Amino acid sequence: MTGLFLACASTDSSTQGQTGGTSAAGVPGTGATGGTTGGTQTGMGGATTGGTGNKPGTGGTSGGTGGSTGGTTGGTTPTTGGASGTTNGTGGTVPATGGTGMTGGSAGAGTTGGSAGAGTTGGSAGTGAMPGNCTFTTMSQTADQAGPNGIPTVGIVNWSVDMTGLTKASIDFTLMGGTTTMTAPVDVATGPMFRTLLLGMKGSKTYSFHINVTNGTSSCTSPDYMIKTGAVPSAVPRITRTAGPAASMQQKGFIVTSSGLGAGGGGFGGGMGGGSSYAFILDSDGEIVWFAPAPATCSRAKMSYDGQYMWMVELNVDNMAKDGGELRRISMDGLQSTGKIPGMSNCHHDLTVLPDGRAACMSWIQQSGDQPSDLLESDYMGTVKKIVTVDSKIYQGGSGLGGGSGTFHANSIHYHMKDDSYTVGDRNPNLFVKLSHAGAVLWQFGGSCTGAPAPKCVPGDWKVNHGHDMMDDGTFLFFNNGQSGASTAFFYKLTETGTFAATPANPPKYSPGTTSSVLGDVQRLPNGNTLVTFSTASVIHEIDPTAANLVQTISGPGGYANWRETLYGPPPRL
Repeated sequence: MTGLFLACASTDSSTQGQTGGTSAAGVPGTGATGGTTGGTQTGMGGATTGGTGNKPGTGGTSGGTGGSTGGTTGGTTPTTGGASGTTNGTGGTVPATGGTGMTGGSAGAGTTGGSAGAGTTGGSAGTGAMPGNCTFTTMSQTADQAGPNGIPTVGIVNWSVDMTGLTKASIDFTLMGGTTTMTAPVDVATGPMFRTLLLGMKGSKTYSFHINVTNGTSSCTSPDYMIKTGAVPSAVPRITRTAGPAASMQQKGFIVTSSGLGAGGGGFGGGMGGGSSYAFILDSDGEIVWFAPAPATCSRAKMSYDGQYMWMVELNVDNMAKDGGELRRISMDGLQSTGKIPGMSNCHHDLTVLPDGRAACMSWIQQSGDQPSDLLESDYMGTVKKIVTVDSKIYQGGSGLGGGSGTFHANSIHYHMKDDSYTVGDRNPNLFVKLSHAGAVLWQFGGSCTGAPAPKCVPGDWKVNHGHDMMDDGTFLFFNNGQSGASTAFFYKLTETGTFAATPANPPKYSPGTTSSVLGDVQRLPNGNTLVTFSTASVIHEIDPTAANLVQTISGPGGYANWRETLYGPPPRL
């Protein structure tokens, strides 16, 4: 797996300076004389010539042959030129878009004549353009070159700039020959030495990137650099994307998913009968742009709230694995990994992320089949906080996998910032509940409301639910496996204030005839499309808002799935 390492230093007087001068006063009169003499001083040194330091065109040249040719020949008598260069200085500050941007500008800048010819003064004064004379020091490599377990499709850019007081910075990167530019934001508070990850790149491809900085007064853009990603190993599950009839309606972005029970993820009981388990990210073309080894039968992978890490959880569906389950956290470059987080070994099925960097999951209270679960929150070091035990005080149990009654099998969880709450689903009693962050049950949707502990309840008649999604406007979607035959995604609108109500949406469901006996997920996308994951069928469908037209089919993954518009910042659903 290879990548490209670059160590570059550049001087950039400003975007305007780079384009060079087509000076409105291109012929500075006597300035030319001074330029010829004094401008022959290399001064700060032009890259090639003052006139061509960064495409100053005729402006740089006319800006007093001093600035232009000064950069080229670099006279040794800036002082001599200084006398007539004083006049040249006037001419040099005239060039419209500024003598020579990166080097020519400084190039003409010997002392007096040069500085005028194509100097930074000429560059900015020529048009009154935003000043900025920046030097970028940049080193880049793919993460696999930075250390063991580094991910070859992730770029690491270590860089600095001599501009002080930065208020904003970012890196734009584009696939060579492509038209879509991705942007990596930079936390300027971490400077002056910055380390920025380039996420979302395809394997074995070359990308160009440049750095943008501003301090609120001046702005600079670095030259373009190149970086080549490494290959995606053959051990990573193969993915196939097929465009549907409504392909033009695709919601562009990324899908975070995992092997689960498909794509080599293994079977029940900690991976029996299966291959390696992975968490991975797909781009809009269905190509893997990120991957990492995951716990056995990894059912959920989800990026941390700040986008710096990937959390993963083992399915642990039968609650009988010899070593329990596993909650794991991996940095997005792959160089840091914390597995088997203490106190979280009984986590199962699903996880959700919190704004403070922690993750939450449902954890079996003991190992032995269908049991109540503790709702736990933990950081990566294993500092665990128990919110509540989800048992008969929260909702009544139902028929279990082994046929028993009054049992529990929680299998999906989300945190909601809007009201600092959780929603939890359980496949045995066929219901969902909403809990306050303090652990109080707020409502129940599904199952039987007779004797329900929840103060608000709407019954339901579906059987065996798994993944769900709830939006701030009350839109509620869930995946229903069914006890036999095809699985169905149901769509509702919940009214939480006043009288609690659940109204079927339009359309009310999606059931294409595909079956997932275990897991299964659903997510509403910003443009109204819906992502429906048939986990054990190893198929993801994106459908249009009418649920009548297929946008795309992704074949291969076997876990839950989570769509993101970008791989930076908070996820759209937690």
